[in-house]
Amino acid sequence: CQSAREAMETVDEICPTVILQDLVMPDIDGLYMVEYFRSREKTRDTPLIVLSAEEDAKVKAKAFALGANDYIVKLPDKIELIARIRYHSQAYINMLQKKAAFEALHKSKRKAEREREAAETARKKIMASIRYAKMIQTSLLPNPENIRSIIPNSFFIWMPRDIVGGDFIYVDSFEDGFIVAVIDCTGHGVPGAFMTMIAAFGMRKIIRDEGFRDPAQILKRLNFLVKTSLHQDTDFAVSDDGLDASVVRCQSVATDNGQRTTDNGQLTFAGAKSPLIYVRDGEATFIKGDRESVGYKRSDMNFKFASHTVNICEGISFYMFSDGITDQLGGKKRRRFGNKQLKNLLKENAHLPFDEQRDIVLGAFNEHKGENERQDDVTVVGFGF
Repeated sequence: CQSAREAMETVDEICPTVILQDLVMPDIDGLYMVEYFRSREKTRDTPLIVLSAEEDAKVKAKAFALGANDYIVKLPDKIELIARIRYHSQAYINMLQKKAAFEALHKSKRKAEREREAAETARKKIMASIRYAKMIQTSLLPNPENIRSIIPNSFFIWMPRDIVGGDFIYVDSFEDGFIVAVIDCTGHGVPGAFMTMIAAFGMRKIIRDEGFRDPAQILKRLNFLVKTSLHQDTDFAVSDDGLDASVVRCQSVATDNGQRTTDNGQLTFAGAKSPLIYVRDGEATFIKGDRESVGYKRSDMNFKFASHTVNICEGISFYMFSDGITDQLGGKKRRRFGNKQLKNLLKENAHLPFDEQRDIVLGAFNEHKGENERQDDVTVVGFGF
């Protein structure tokens, strides 16, 4: 630039890497120019080399105090001048890179913090929704005291893998007996909980409103309701969800004095891929359910579930369960808990009070599971006469 004023205008248009300026100029004092450059946003950190005709300690000190980076007496050696320019320009570039990296890091941290805050807000909303879903799901489950009033000799285990689960227990009573169902819906967590609500309302509609009592007919009707409610009987359905279930009906008989008793009564069982175990006279019997699930796209709405009848006698015990207990992996070889192990466990302990049986089943399950993650919701119902 041919003058100080021209330099003032130029620095507003460019971003110089290094500034060389005389201390003695005809129009503006050189020290003022140093101060001016340092006051500008664009040149606040730009390396500034002042050139002076003489080595004046006071002027030199004042130049450094105002922000100059270097002081050279004219005329400088060409090699030295180039070396100083290279040194200051490289230092400035390094500083800019570090500043950019710091700002990027700081920006990244701010962004990460905002994302964490957004994620925490979303998590709180989700947890609130899940807790609300749990409250609704819990309200659909039978109260333990109500079960005891219907079936005095009984226990039940309901352990969702997550806060909410895809398993639920349905219990209903009538003058001539009661119905118990163990339902294992698709998945676990919120999707499973949503399916339990559909299934629970379906069971209540079928049994209470429509008057169905036979377990096989209940499963057939539930198959229709779940499948059509989710439009899985159509080609445009986006979901493919359903459930496995075991349903039993215990019928009492009338005595001579007009009372009803379960002695010599009957239990009728039907299962959609879910079994029933009963223990009588020290022997355990395993009844398989049909190899047909309820409600899925592939489920046949005309499928007729088989009925199995067992005579009720004193000392007999019945057990219903979801596959969450039998499919649990455990032990060093990560093997399934299995139907056989559960059957033998129930057989060995069926003579004990049901509260003790519950503790034994839980203890055996937890011992088998060990440090392994629980894979699915676990539900077990036991009752006897």
